[in-house]
Amino acid sequence: MADGNCQISSTLYNAVLALPELTIVERHEHSQKVYYVPEGKDAAVAYGSIDFKFKNEFDYDIKIKASTDGDNIYASIFKI
Repeated sequence: MADGNCQISSTLYNAVLALPELTIVERHEHSQKVYYVPEGKDAAVAYGSIDFKFKNEFDYDIKIKASTDGDNIYASIFKI
């Protein structure tokens, strides 16, 4: 899997966008277009520098489930 952490953070970002009770706290776009998500739907991360952060505004905890089929990454968010 190429692109590693940024592909994972971008996938999680898009899952978070689907739930208005999750508030984006920090998110940065890449300086160049990435191939794995539509333009403007990426979340760049770099250890010690930039991050993707969100806040849970639900009245309950959430669970994040992530998986891959080797070529694609999937993320789902569930209330628990």
